[in-house]
Amino acid sequence: MNILFMLASGLGAAVILTVIASFIFSQQILLRWYHAKKASFDDPLYMQMLKLAKDAGMPAAGLYFIESPVVNSFSVGNRKNGSIVLTTGAIERLSGDELSCMMVYEIAHLRSGRRLREIAAVIAGILTMLPIAALWGAVFTGFGQDYEPAPKLIKFFVTSLFAPPAALLVQVTSSESVKYEADKYAALLCGSDAAIGMLLKLRDHESWDINPSHAPLFIANMLSDDEIYNTLFCTRPSVDDRIKRLEEAGY
Repeated sequence: MNILFMLASGLGAAVILTVIASFIFSQQILLRWYHAKKASFDDPLYMQMLKLAKDAGMPAAGLYFIESPVVNSFSVGNRKNGSIVLTTGAIERLSGDELSCMMVYEIAHLRSGRRLREIAAVIAGILTMLPIAALWGAVFTGFGQDYEPAPKLIKFFVTSLFAPPAALLVQVTSSESVKYEADKYAALLCGSDAAIGMLLKLRDHESWDINPSHAPLFIANMLSDDEIYNTLFCTRPSVDDRIKRLEEAGY
């Protein structure tokens, strides 16, 4: 009984510490998670972002880059202390106007002040890592190799325990309407042609191994190739839907 009480107390303390750390350090955790590198103040893209932020009536955000061929981006933080992250694929494959649209889209998310979504993403991201930890724990404790039935069964069991609550946490803190509004704001500041051109290039994404709980943070859906995770964690409308909304709005 004492052992069970100690385990429950330890688990409760770990959960509380995780929530507190996520609330305080969510921005830094997500930037480090994807090895984001900060742009220098004299970088032309940083100067471009400064102008866009000024046009939007926002203070300057930090600009970061991730090494990835995928056309994608995300933002973390809030109005006063935000960060915009671009992939190298976006920088290489988008035109100047399309890249401006992508940055304005992220600025719009910082304007909306939905910091709760990134805190939820960090907590849910930790939950979705537990099956991998369980798999390798099983391997290193003698249950067999990672491709053998016993470790895979343990991973499946842990996934069934933690993936649903992680998905629920992500779903209740995300909103399709906020994403539509960010698209419209980008079209308003940069023009509908540039916004639609940017969205069209989100279709042709290559595979990228991200934590599924972080998917709602990104401008493009990286889970479309995984039916289970896409069903659980995808909170964004399709690219076709987003383009249709912009065309109907007549920006």
